[in-house]
This record gives sequence, structure tokens and C-alpha cells, in this order.
Amino acid sequence: IDNPKVYHCGDIMYDNSLHFAAIAEEKTDIIQRLELTAKPYILATIHRDTNTDHPERLSAIFRSIIKLSEECQVVLPLHPRTAKLLKTNLDETLQKHIFSCQNIKLIPPVSFLEMIALERHALLVMTDSGGVQKEAYFFKKPCIILRPETEWVEIVETGNAVLADADEGRIMQAWQHFKGNPPTVFPEIFGDGHAAEFMLEKIISCKVL
Repeated sequence: IDNPKVYHCGDIMYDNSLHFAAIAEEKTDIIQRLELTAKPYILATIHRDTNTDHPERLSAIFRSIIKLSEECQVVLPLHPRTAKLLKTNLDETLQKHIFSCQNIKLIPPVSFLEMIALERHALLVMTDSGGVQKEAYFFKKPCIILRPETEWVEIVETGNAVLADADEGRIMQAWQHFKGNPPTVFPEIFGDGHAAEFMLEKIISCKVL
């Protein structure tokens, strides 16, 4: 207590993701079950009420998904709220197109390990989830953020994520950007995956227990 210190140890969430990614490869078969090994896919998640509860925003996002599906397979695990509001906040024509498009895989909610597997094997991630944004970066995937801002400004500053909001034009522009310029450098801004070990070593060396 008389000799306080502050250490830059990294993000323990990164440790967690790497740990469970290895387990996911052994414990889940979602990639094979959904037949996702043959061609690239975009992983999309939509759950925030700021998107699902507003017909104009939800419609813009799904119009973008339809356009994206013309170029790439889209996998969308449906959050219960999103599944419910699809039928009330999208017009019938848009609904029909979404549910009939063979290049859009609408699937039930997935487990944590299944989500990790889907993130790891995706070409690109499109999401309004804070955690999924970060996990996309951990697994070196470009990310289109369906919000006007993000808690993880670092991933935008590195150029590996783009704030597109629920704006059809900006979403498609972000897709074209990443398609033409796939990111190859993901700086270790969240550490090296050994933050937990580092913290424990420091606690033990300080003999505070």
C-alpha cells in the first residue's frame, strides 16, 4: 500500500476469447451444420432497441442485408426481440424478400461457443453489439458498426471498424471499402492474450494475499 503501481496489462476479455475459441473448435459443429465451409459469409447481429424498435432504421439495415446477400452469404442469428419486430416493423415486401432469400441464413439464437466459432470463420462482422465489435477485432475481422457511436473507439481508429449507423448508404460504402481493402494489420491494443497471467504474477510478487 505504501508503494502503489499502475500496470498496462491488456484486456482480460481478449484472454477469454482466445481461451474459448480453442474450446469452440472442439465442442461446436455450427460451421459444418450450417454448411458455411464452402464460401465466405458475413456475420450479422441486430438486437438494440434503438434499431429494432424503429421501423425506418430496421428497414434500412435489412435493405442493406438484402443488397449484401447479392454479393456474399449473410448469417444472422435472430435475437428474440428482432425476430418479433421483423413482423411488425418491416413491410410485407421486405419481409418476403428476407425470408425467401437463399443467401440469407436466419437462424435461432446461438450459444456463446457457437457465436465465437461464427465470428472466427466470418469474412466480416456487422453488428450493433458492443461485445461482438470487440470480438471481431480479437479474431482479426473487419466490422461494420450499426450504431452512430461506439465504446471501442480504438477499433475505429485503427481502421478495422467503421461506424455506419442504420444508414443503408454508409453500410454499403463500408462493405465496398473492406471488400476492396481487407485489413491485414490489427495492432495489439488489447494486449497479447496473457493479461490474466500478468495480473496474477504481479499480485503474487506484491504479496498482498
